[in-house]
Amino acid sequence: MKDNERTHRIAVTGIGVLCALGNEPQAVFERMFASETGIGTVTRFKTDTLLSSLAGQLDESWREAALAHTAEQSMDWCARYAIAAARQALHSSGLAIEQGDAAAQAYAVDSADGAASETAAAHQIPASRIGLSLGTCNGGILSLEKQWDLSALDVENTANYPFYQQGDDTARLLGVQGPVATLNTACAASGNAIGYASDMIRWGYADVMLAGGSDPLSHSVYAGFNVLRALNPLPSSPFGSRFGLNLGEGAAFVVLERLDAAAARGATIYAELCAYGLSNDAHHMTAPHPEGAGMQRAVDMALSLAQVAKQDIEYVNAHGTGTQANDRAEISGLKRSFGEQLTIPVSSSKAYFGHSLGTAAALELVTSLYAIKQGYVPATLHFDTAREGCEEADIIQHSMRPMRPKYIVSNNAAFGGHNVSLVLRTDDLNDAALLHTESIAPLAKRRVVITGLGAVGGGHIHQGSILNGLADDASSEAVGASSFSLKEYDKSKYERRMNQLSQNTIGAALAALGDAQINEAEKEELGFIFGTARGSTDSISQYLESVFVKGPEYASSIYFPHTVINSIAGQTAEKLKLLGFNSSFSTGGNEGLTAALYAAGKIRERTLSSCLIGAGDERSALSSDIDRAKGLQASRFRMVEGSVCMVLCGLEQARQRQSGIYAELSGFGTAFGTAANASQQEATLCKAVTEALNEAGMGITQLDLILLNTVGRPDETEGEHRALSSLAAHGQTPPIISFNESAGFGESYSSMLHLAAAAELVSGKAASEMASGAYVHLGMPQQMAQLQHVLAISSTVNGSYCAAVVSAWND
Repeated sequence: MKDNERTHRIAVTGIGVLCALGNEPQAVFERMFASETGIGTVTRFKTDTLLSSLAGQLDESWREAALAHTAEQSMDWCARYAIAAARQALHSSGLAIEQGDAAAQAYAVDSADGAASETAAAHQIPASRIGLSLGTCNGGILSLEKQWDLSALDVENTANYPFYQQGDDTARLLGVQGPVATLNTACAASGNAIGYASDMIRWGYADVMLAGGSDPLSHSVYAGFNVLRALNPLPSSPFGSRFGLNLGEGAAFVVLERLDAAAARGATIYAELCAYGLSNDAHHMTAPHPEGAGMQRAVDMALSLAQVAKQDIEYVNAHGTGTQANDRAEISGLKRSFGEQLTIPVSSSKAYFGHSLGTAAALELVTSLYAIKQGYVPATLHFDTAREGCEEADIIQHSMRPMRPKYIVSNNAAFGGHNVSLVLRTDDLNDAALLHTESIAPLAKRRVVITGLGAVGGGHIHQGSILNGLADDASSEAVGASSFSLKEYDKSKYERRMNQLSQNTIGAALAALGDAQINEAEKEELGFIFGTARGSTDSISQYLESVFVKGPEYASSIYFPHTVINSIAGQTAEKLKLLGFNSSFSTGGNEGLTAALYAAGKIRERTLSSCLIGAGDERSALSSDIDRAKGLQASRFRMVEGSVCMVLCGLEQARQRQSGIYAELSGFGTAFGTAANASQQEATLCKAVTEALNEAGMGITQLDLILLNTVGRPDETEGEHRALSSLAAHGQTPPIISFNESAGFGESYSSMLHLAAAAELVSGKAASEMASGAYVHLGMPQQMAQLQHVLAISSTVNGSYCAAVVSAWND
């Protein structure tokens, strides 16, 4: 994000939808207008031993249409649904991705619906300037259910399981080469994905973003909600007298772009995305805060950032699951934000098509925006008598209400305590003065510094001295699994059956917060962004075994909440009382650097003053199966587990607090590519590095060192070295080091570890050790002087890259 950028306003110019009511917006609207529900009897799996037999299923003909293109047939249904909805959204926006790259060209050749032939008339977007963010609750879980036996997993289906694979497959098929991330904040995921996408545009990393969610109906997930007794045997009645939810499925996407660019090309503008807010309840893994305090914080943050007065909000599309705990808490949270006399019209769309989990936020937003274009807002079907705590709310009942609200709020909440609130302007969008006037230039962007480091790896916890910890672990030949015990380290933060990844992450977070001297009062405003490629694969295995071996009716209520991989961030937030801006995501290898990019952007724009970031991995039998499926058994590195956390802070706050400063984050770059094509992978690396160097205002020869977090498969590392050498042209390439040789490799853990090491190396704290050659066995040169600029690079298993310039702090 460049310091002289203006804050661009964001328009929604394309929408796509796939749900139980239809496979395109007009068809869905017509059935919503007729007060029809898509909830019906489940036909894909048996439910005779469960509490309910209802769900919002897609028509089988729509599912078959998602297989029309041969390239998708090997993918998980999560990715297939996402591709179908994203294609719709892109087509409806009048935009097309330039077909010069191999992936986009493959789509053009494979397209059976004629869409490719229409791209000549569409506005062309370079592949490198369009990104994608996908929200999902359960990722590729159907690829594991398809096998129904964790003891004999095959390579083809298991490779389709990881959460990040869904976003990557969608981006690859569409030809996207800009920023790509999979947000995993469960039922808030697609709302978080839409907010994240708006940031990527405002910060200059993309011109256009596809953002949305996807989750197919899952037998094991259905069994999980059954064991929690959350299912309704009748069509759900949000805010009404019948408690319980109906699950749904589908995908929904929006196209986001700059408002001025959309106006200039005469695009249809469905809404202006004014701002979004995130929070965490820090209360319970599956139950919301009873007074809706977390939802209130998300709404208040969104309204404050949007600079929209509460009295200007004219409609709220609520999360409204229908469960006893959610609806009362949500109305309470809305009252805390808007006043006890909640006169704003409120509705829940879930009775139309079910609770589609990670898709919910995007699906409910897309259908609301399309309805508002027609002059209506959605209703709450099946409403009879208001339940306790919801009596005074203006619930839109039974049929759509004629309205053209000027501003709306769209809310969603999730397991793990994550909440998201979107504020959108939906009226007066054809006002020429409005469309062509950009926001006022913001305050000068903050400089972002690193003030705290913490890590758990090899059974040890390290506060501040990451490099010494690396040296100790390397010299002791540490095994891949962690033996760290949170119960022994801080019993107050431990709970029975806590998985190893949660223990490691809470330990690393405590160390980083202690290193930064963050006190309890400051935690309430502290952001928290966490990245994990796979989550707790041990907990996921334990849950799936309970379903696959014992039967769906015997699903484990203990392990089910941890099948959503934001549970690590959620449990950490709960134990440490991190109530503020909270997010969790997956990229498959550059989680550490992506978390830093996300947090630094929020600090630079003054949404946050400080943020805890983290990344981690866990080893298990399922993790080893995924390694084999992704080709990681061929890596030259041993696979390890661990967690690393850091505290980022605005420079002025660090000075005010008299914090110790390790380093400054000077620039970031990110690019999506594919490991299947060596030359494209090298070009992707060059793009990410060039973007980071440009943002930092320097060339590669000004760097003192490059820390390369490489996957280490045959020929991969050599290609990365070639690419970096090509950037130096006739100059000398800085030394390139990978700590994975000594510390081992974990997709998410290693990414953050290299960033933390870079911060320590430029801080001066390691100067005497470097001068004496203390880190030679880590691959460092024999002797090095004080470092000024270090470039940290992370690659993903699928061939994408993120880069960060870490600089010595100079006042």
